[in-house]
Amino acid sequence: MKRALIIIQGLLMAIAAFFMVSLIYIIITNIFVLITGVEDISSEIDGCLEAMAVMVSIIIFYLWYKKYMDGMIEPDKIKSTFTLKNIGIFLALGVGCQLFFESVLSLIRPLLKTLFDYYDEVISSIFDADIIIVAVYVIILAPILEELMLRGILFGKLRQGLPFITANLIQAVVFGLYHWNVIQGIYAFAMGLLLGYVYERTGTLLAAIFVHMIINGSGFLILRLKLSWLNIWMMLIIGGVLLLGAIYLFSRTNELKNKE
Repeated sequence: MKRALIIIQGLLMAIAAFFMVSLIYIIITNIFVLITGVEDISSEIDGCLEAMAVMVSIIIFYLWYKKYMDGMIEPDKIKSTFTLKNIGIFLALGVGCQLFFESVLSLIRPLLKTLFDYYDEVISSIFDADIIIVAVYVIILAPILEELMLRGILFGKLRQGLPFITANLIQAVVFGLYHWNVIQGIYAFAMGLLLGYVYERTGTLLAAIFVHMIINGSGFLILRLKLSWLNIWMMLIIGGVLLLGAIYLFSRTNELKNKE
């Protein structure tokens, strides 16, 4: 019963966080329309308003996380986590994850045309705004917001009464559902498992945020490239080697141990 209550509490906290972001965006948009009188909002302005809503949400969620959770900003832990060697491992984790799963998605694309058509529409809508705004949102703001909500608030709550594997699976499923389409959902689920492990092992949310930024930054660059089938197979091999090698090194690095 206690575990069930913790799961329910964690899920309710996550749902509240999701709706809070939407509510803040609606409020900011309505204030903009009220002040300017402009109702036909362009994609560039909408991107700025969304970025503002995310920044406000980040502040609120950080205060929420800081009050009820722990492990984001502890100077000694951060110093031992972000060594030159560990930063290299984090870079390999992020780039390897993006290359591997991006190549897998490219290979199965012909088999799931309908699902990928919707996925392409979603991705295209993200890139309608100014490229600089999109880059800041995708590479910086989204990772901070999502890590605070999913790994910080949700996973942090679940770990108060659940074993790591169970808590990690639940938060990864929620992270997948959060993206609202099958293709992104599958990829986000796998990515969520990795980020949950990073947070668990290091004990600092900053590590998960950093790896998330590397994953999104790599994906941002890949979307700008036209890939041939040869490049896709090369990405699969390179990404797989980087990802597996980084996971092995990550699991063997003693200074990163947190709760083991």
